[in-house]
Amino acid sequence: MTGTSAPVEIRNVVIGTAGHINHGKSSLVEALTGAHPDRLIEEKDRRMTTDLGFGNFLYQGKYRIGMIDVPGHEKFVKNMVAGATGVDIVLLVVAANDGVMLQTREHIEILGLLGVKRGVIAINKIDLVDSDTVELAKEDIRDAVRGTFLESAQIVGVSAITRAGFDDLMKALGDAIEKTAPKDTSGVFRMPVQRVFSATGQGAVLTGIPVSGRVKIGDNVVVLPGDQRGKVRGIQAYHMTLEEARAGHSTALNLAGIDHAKVHRGATVATPGIFAPTNFVSVHLQLLPSCEKPIKHREDVKFHVGTSEIVAYVHLLDRSALNPGESCECELLLEDPVVAGIGDRYILRRPSPAVTIGGGRVIRREADRLPRNDEDLLRALRAWTQAVDDPFKRVELAVIEAGPAGADKARLVQATELAPEALPSLIERLLAGGEVIEFGPSRALVHKDARSRARRKLVEVLASFHAEKPALLGLKSASVQQKLGLDGRSFAAIVEEAVAAKEVEPRGDLIGLPGQGGKLSDEEKKVVEKIAAQLEAAMLNPPTLKELAQAAGQKEDATQTAIDYLVGSGRARVLPSGVLFGAKALQFARDEVIKFLKTKGEAAAKDFKEVLPTSRKFLIPLLEWLDLEGVTRNLNGVRTLKQ
Repeated sequence: MTGTSAPVEIRNVVIGTAGHINHGKSSLVEALTGAHPDRLIEEKDRRMTTDLGFGNFLYQGKYRIGMIDVPGHEKFVKNMVAGATGVDIVLLVVAANDGVMLQTREHIEILGLLGVKRGVIAINKIDLVDSDTVELAKEDIRDAVRGTFLESAQIVGVSAITRAGFDDLMKALGDAIEKTAPKDTSGVFRMPVQRVFSATGQGAVLTGIPVSGRVKIGDNVVVLPGDQRGKVRGIQAYHMTLEEARAGHSTALNLAGIDHAKVHRGATVATPGIFAPTNFVSVHLQLLPSCEKPIKHREDVKFHVGTSEIVAYVHLLDRSALNPGESCECELLLEDPVVAGIGDRYILRRPSPAVTIGGGRVIRREADRLPRNDEDLLRALRAWTQAVDDPFKRVELAVIEAGPAGADKARLVQATELAPEALPSLIERLLAGGEVIEFGPSRALVHKDARSRARRKLVEVLASFHAEKPALLGLKSASVQQKLGLDGRSFAAIVEEAVAAKEVEPRGDLIGLPGQGGKLSDEEKKVVEKIAAQLEAAMLNPPTLKELAQAAGQKEDATQTAIDYLVGSGRARVLPSGVLFGAKALQFARDEVIKFLKTKGEAAAKDFKEVLPTSRKFLIPLLEWLDLEGVTRNLNGVRTLKQ
């Protein structure tokens, strides 16, 4: 990787070609940049572009503008999409002697789905036809671009061979450049990899167009998938050596610590700790009106995002099929993991026949397959669809979805994929609006309605449980916490509020609703009393679940129901060690230990056998429980009464 220091500024705007095979895209790029973009021997021998080509030209004597040349043959559309992903302005090339062809139309559709907003149309090879034929080609083009982003694009007649019309072409490209805002570079650095090679004596070189952020020499980066960690050793763009690479211009990164043999097109170079590969992405999908038939739930497609092409299955969330021209939020299940950022544009193609059918934007990565026909989920995904270009809204939605546990800065960075330095001002706006508060030592952000929603869900979970199992007094606290998806501190706060409001009742290790649960049949009451009698008789040597069931002549599930009832009603207790004791046995142990230590002052574990008639199997759990209850203090195996 060699080059010279940059004498001019790079404008981070990229022009990409599009059009049918043999319409002269590469020849036009050569005429504009002075270098033919085809780099492969096969391409030069066959005079056909099969992969991406790159070039640049000097604009206004002070800016370098990058160009990407894409293949026009239908067999290489995947390579075309990989290049078009980074394009800001399209140079659509149509041969005057052919007019609009099949790939011309498909490329226009692909570019529209990828969000390209601006372009110039070149009618090439005007030296081969008369003026009437050129006019016919213009009319053909106007019909093809009607209703697309190219509808008002300038159409210029040129010849890549004679250079006729080149002044007009450069003026049209200049107008498009001036109207195109350079890419925002304030985000987190991320670059889909287009090419990988090893430079002699320098190591791995990865090229591509950064889609967000910037990276400097010396910065740490990660290559995903694979989680290879490396450091930026050198940066080059358009054969110039740079100190920094930015979103929006073709870049080559020389990375130390990266094995180039383990990196391929489709990988991503990024700032560590924010992006992660996934096999599940939620997306907004727009099916093209030109699509010949609906796309069905679970249909397999080719998913093109960044520089990746992956087999995917369309997981429709609210329907069995999506008709041509319709759109929806759905999930794509990917055969291979990919890094896809919030708001990334993507393309879907059917594998056979190979044709583009739609595309849209990535909403976010998901942990697993999403449930179908879930209205709350669908509302959330629609909200995220509207927020992909709004950093403030992304942060607000991330806080809402964090629920009563809240979201600290680290979680917000992960959920929003925004740069950490961008968050303080956005958080300040949220707090000023009064919809969000800070909570706990981590100053996590909590939406003001999150706790009331959690309390409603708590009541709903318990109501459903009581309806299903009316004999039981309640659900175990740990089970309720898991169902609510809360951390321990947030769960305790929610339960405390719900108890104060008399919405729920704590029942030992269980939680239930007032007036519900404990509705036992006569037979169930008999089983409960049998179990209670066994526990009372066993005292500090309680039987196992299996032994209790055998003695009561019951199955283990019926016995467990009786145990849960006894625990919920306070007549028994399961210690943290998992051992079940009757309430009378525990009270006996507490009283005896207090009396013993008042007399003795301190004692080792073995000494308590004098007053607690049980084996070590039960003695240690009892003593540890008394420590947790605040009765005793354990210091290096010696216990005293806790004052």
